[in-house]
Amino acid sequence: MSSERSRERPEKILVAMMKLSDGTTKPLKYEDIVVKAFQLFPDEFALRGYPQFPDSSDIHKPLYGVLKRGGMVRAANKSFGLTQRGVETARRLVGAAGQTLEQARNADRMTRDVRLEVERMLVSAAFKLHLDGQVAKVLDTDFYAFLGCTVRTSRNDFLGRLDATEDAVKTAKRLGQPDPETAKSLANLWSALREKFNDLIERRRGRA
Repeated sequence: MSSERSRERPEKILVAMMKLSDGTTKPLKYEDIVVKAFQLFPDEFALRGYPQFPDSSDIHKPLYGVLKRGGMVRAANKSFGLTQRGVETARRLVGAAGQTLEQARNADRMTRDVRLEVERMLVSAAFKLHLDGQVAKVLDTDFYAFLGCTVRTSRNDFLGRLDATEDAVKTAKRLGQPDPETAKSLANLWSALREKFNDLIERRRGRA
């Protein structure tokens, strides 16, 4: 298995899920994802030595790994669904065959999922305190709300929200949206929050 194929595997799973869901966030059965991915990309997802059969293990790791951590998919009750971010990333991948996930995230426009992330952060209590020069007063509950989750959010979902927030802040700053000053202020706040809540982040990552 080449590193190129392994790199593209999560992207192809996203595409398969988009085809299955008709570009929606509806829940999908794991078995259906396995079959669809094999139908679309048989060379990638075939069982070793038995090219006529799919290998479900090729789907499992990316779903629970990079795709879930990256906020592209959600999992519940033994089913999986694309998030809105996953839908839009899959659409861009279909529209630009061969593009990597990182390239897809770095499109020269702010997509709807990123825009919604930024809008949520800009009306958060944390951002309001930042504008008032009172970042020290930001509580852990404010930090969770800034990320779009709560203290009860699972570890993997929390890490997904962390990555999604990081990507949204970077995109806003790179594109200067909604305006350069606000984008810079948001980036400064994000830097301050990561430093202030570093111990919390490391605990959720399982490193403390």
